[in-house]
Amino acid sequence: MKSSFTFPSWTVPFALLLLCLVSFGLLIPWLGFYWDDWPVILIGRLQGASGYEAFYQYDRPFSAWTYILFTPILGTQSFPWHIFSLLLRWLAVLGMWWSLRLLWPHHRRETTWIAFLFAVYPIFDQQPISVAYSQHWISYALYFFSIGAMLQSLRAPRRRFLWTGLSLMAAVLHLLTLEYFLGLELLRPMVLWLVAGESEPTRRTRFYQTFRRWLPYLLLMIAYILWRLFFLELAAEDPNRPEILYNLFTQPIPTLIDLLQTILRDMLYFLIGAWFDTLQPAQITLREPVSLFSLVLSVLTTVVVSTYLYRLLTNRATNRSDQRLWVHQAIAIGLAAILLGTFPAWVTGRQAVIGLYGSRFGLAAMFGASVLLVGAFDWLTPRTFQRIILLSVLIGLGVGFHIRNANDFRWIQIDQNRFYWQLYWRAPYLKPNTAILSDGELFSYVGTYSTSAALNLLYSQPSDSSNLAYWFFDLDRDFEPRQLQRLNRDIPIDTTFRSFSYSGSSLSSLVIRYASEAGQCLRVFAPSSARDFGISDLIKAVIPLSNLSRIDPQPLAENYPPTDIFGAEPEHTWCYFYQKAELARQSGAWQTIAELGARANRLGYTPNDPQEWWPFIEAYAHTGLWEKAQDLTLQVYEANEDLGPGLCSLWDQIQIGNDREVATGTQRELLNERLRCTP
Repeated sequence: MKSSFTFPSWTVPFALLLLCLVSFGLLIPWLGFYWDDWPVILIGRLQGASGYEAFYQYDRPFSAWTYILFTPILGTQSFPWHIFSLLLRWLAVLGMWWSLRLLWPHHRRETTWIAFLFAVYPIFDQQPISVAYSQHWISYALYFFSIGAMLQSLRAPRRRFLWTGLSLMAAVLHLLTLEYFLGLELLRPMVLWLVAGESEPTRRTRFYQTFRRWLPYLLLMIAYILWRLFFLELAAEDPNRPEILYNLFTQPIPTLIDLLQTILRDMLYFLIGAWFDTLQPAQITLREPVSLFSLVLSVLTTVVVSTYLYRLLTNRATNRSDQRLWVHQAIAIGLAAILLGTFPAWVTGRQAVIGLYGSRFGLAAMFGASVLLVGAFDWLTPRTFQRIILLSVLIGLGVGFHIRNANDFRWIQIDQNRFYWQLYWRAPYLKPNTAILSDGELFSYVGTYSTSAALNLLYSQPSDSSNLAYWFFDLDRDFEPRQLQRLNRDIPIDTTFRSFSYSGSSLSSLVIRYASEAGQCLRVFAPSSARDFGISDLIKAVIPLSNLSRIDPQPLAENYPPTDIFGAEPEHTWCYFYQKAELARQSGAWQTIAELGARANRLGYTPNDPQEWWPFIEAYAHTGLWEKAQDLTLQVYEANEDLGPGLCSLWDQIQIGNDREVATGTQRELLNERLRCTP
């Protein structure tokens, strides 16, 4: 496959940017905020720079600088943050590529392959969490810049002091921001040893030059570790304490066995398991547009990347012995980078294969895994074309994986927007110090404290406040069984998360359920809902706490919810009419509910959960439309007889709360008989 056309090497940065855009940028307009993004955005909205300083005093006090610097620029919209995070990832890729070109100047073809693989390596699956992980990509880019500047000081000795100073500054900054890449600092002596081998004739002089050049970085690393372990004062207990290191002194054998098991698990995942995740047969669903699109894009990427890399003009190794030497070096550097890069996570008891957010602990290993695999490809086959095809297939699989992964986050964002707008429709304003109680977290990749942060962005509240007006509680996780039993006694509910706090009362709560996967609308339960169908035991236990008087039917401010955060108000489909009907039901505005039902009917909207007919049945009965209320009741019951007890309870409420006779005794007896109501 000879061709006179070649791509010059200056096109590599642009090709890498295009690869990042295809992998992570196509769905950005439909992504939002997740997990630790929400507290950062809340601080930016309410408190500003001082809030970031207080928030990060709990684990990484110097890391606040990234948000102090960039939040005023990027604001509180998700789109700029996603673009920013993507560009940071690209800068980290470029930094790695630049560093490896300086390390192996005669192997630019292989270093380019490593950069392409590193750009899409599928270990890390949380790129859409853009705000929180912007710090990680900043630190990663700073680390590679530090390595590159160190090597540049050796390649350009006339400006040695300038490049060394820049390298040390970048090292300090990345360490103070995050400790994620501390282990990779131990790669420096290996890198310096390889460079020293180009000019030093003996092992002794080579060792001397390596140690001399490494000494400033060694002293810096020792100073950082001593400061981090013994002198850093945090506002609370260190969440990143190296428990495994301490346990080695008290329980050496069990601790070593557990550590070895963790290392083996993560190593297998980094090199093999992560690629299995890119090609799960069950994920191939040709009727799902995004799945089909990701499959087509994987194939196209494989073809385009293989063509580009094959025709890329790079200088090649002069002989096979030199190439074999590079293979040995690449495999050694790759293995060391995986082990050293992940070690800070392992010594704190974390691992990449455990937990929803565990993949972040594999970030540092992506570099080593990319180097190791490209070195292994060269060892497996000396033929360039076969290596390019194998590499391109992996890159194509990585692109498809990231597209499908971003689509999962797109659905989470859709789910979040639906929930928050439905909550606003149902509760235009919530009185401060209101707790939201639910059985389980509402969204994947968000979490309870992040949902709490979002709730405090949904409604206006005083700025520069660390005492938040609202908090979300997962009944199963946040309360012990004894606490649940005491909630009916009007007990204080106090909680804190870093610099945020919440103080409320158990009787100032709303009990909710949000089961969007079943197509159901948000339900804000009334105390009378205990007989409804499909309610968990936890919800039933706390339903009497649901205090609808916490809801104010009028919004406090016109510019809420902020559309730059929660998006434009969605189309008014069934859930809008249901939420507005429930709000009107709260004040007994029966005619309003009947009109809402008529509008929904004209537009062809019906619920997926028949229990969402409840306010309309009640309104028809209260407005004298007895026959319509009866027919709708029987229609619901015939669709699902399990709803009988709830319907019976609903009609008891109608009969008690109505100021006029809605049905004769005979009619009600017949309805009770049809519904099998018990006295």
